[in-house]
Amino acid sequence: MKFSTKLSYGVGQFSDGVKQAAFNTFLFFYYNQILGLSASLAGLAALVALVVDAVSDPMVGQWSDRIRTRFGRRHPFMLAGIVPFAITMYLLFAPPAGLSETTLFFWMVGFAVLVRIALTLFFVPHLSLGAELASGYHERTSLIGYRVFFTYFGILAISVIGFVVFFPNTETFPNGLMNADSYPAFGLFCAVVGALAMLVSTLGTMKSIPTLATTTANDSVKKRGAIFAIADVFTALKQKAFRVVFTSSLYFNSLAGLIQTLTIYIATYIFGFSPETLGILALALVVAIIFASNIAQFTSKRMDKRAAASLCVVIGACIAVIPTCFYLLGWLQPMAEGSKILFVFLANGISQAFFIAFVILVDSMLTDSIDQHYLDTGKREEGLFFAARAFATKASYGIGAFLAGIALEIIAFPKEAAPQDVPAEAVWNLALFAGPGCLVLFAATMLFIRRFPIDRIEHDRIMGEIERSTDR
Repeated sequence: MKFSTKLSYGVGQFSDGVKQAAFNTFLFFYYNQILGLSASLAGLAALVALVVDAVSDPMVGQWSDRIRTRFGRRHPFMLAGIVPFAITMYLLFAPPAGLSETTLFFWMVGFAVLVRIALTLFFVPHLSLGAELASGYHERTSLIGYRVFFTYFGILAISVIGFVVFFPNTETFPNGLMNADSYPAFGLFCAVVGALAMLVSTLGTMKSIPTLATTTANDSVKKRGAIFAIADVFTALKQKAFRVVFTSSLYFNSLAGLIQTLTIYIATYIFGFSPETLGILALALVVAIIFASNIAQFTSKRMDKRAAASLCVVIGACIAVIPTCFYLLGWLQPMAEGSKILFVFLANGISQAFFIAFVILVDSMLTDSIDQHYLDTGKREEGLFFAARAFATKASYGIGAFLAGIALEIIAFPKEAAPQDVPAEAVWNLALFAGPGCLVLFAATMLFIRRFPIDRIEHDRIMGEIERSTDR
């Protein structure tokens, strides 16, 4: 596969990185600490949006599996999502002034839903496109590496630019994150760069349309309609390989979303960092992005993917919680500011490298399960499988933010509070939850992923059977 094709494909996931950074890092904090929406309602809004999105993902996935156009199966949907994404992303960060808490809740729900649906139109077909562009056991891991690279590069870019450019400390706002006027401009920026990434990827991969697979579903299946896609997801879950990947992704991404939602809280109230420092810490993703793909390929070539994924998530979890554990032990507070920043930076960078490697490996395992599905059924339904994958990814904000809201309510963390006004007990409880508590939860991911049944030998057998069946 040409480098230009890999690059064009990967760029599309920058838009998902934009959305993840905007939602997971800034949106919850904005509505809770700036606009005054309670943590539980902000979390509930995210969960409601996720439930609605859960319906749209499989419908779009199956629709794109079964449509026939001169622009292929995936690209019409990818184009259709661009403009709605830009408009709704901006409006989500620009609610009218003076809304009541109830109205503010519905504004957050409504536009979070619309952003998700617009992204679904691009995201699910784009994921499916990757399974069609690459078919080899290791080639897929390489292509997915590009996709994951741009996802996290998007998260990195939006996080750094957000903290440094849009939310710098000023005399009026010693903590720039408390400046309500900066959020609409930030939303507009996210809308524009996300839409541009979607457009570049769509146009850049159009040259591959003639070589892509076409639908093989029979006419009776086509006539069922997209609404049956939801039932088909549950049918697909009967396949053990897909079920393992789906549950592992859902569990891991929900926990990742929980931590990302609390990132500003942890950095501001536990570590005492400024927004500019948060921008520096976000650059730890550079370390992660540089090494993650190499870690994934290195480990998967020396052991099967399930063992490699298990190793990556355990190492990542152990390293990620070190700074908060040091805080609980009283070892972090005496550190000089520069040493503390470097310490947290390294812990974040190394842990994220292993977490991203885990994501690459799990996505590669998902494409292996799609091959098994094709062998068993004769159907090319990448969209259906990647719709479920998209749901698991989006759950990182919905379920994660909901759990974060509940956690903040349980520890009685105040809203609209400056760092010096938060009780020490609330900060301690936040660190306890974000450190040892999350370590146990992340390590449990290994119990899910180790049940994946397709190793290299089994995948070679599956591909051999597919080749023999197509030659007949």
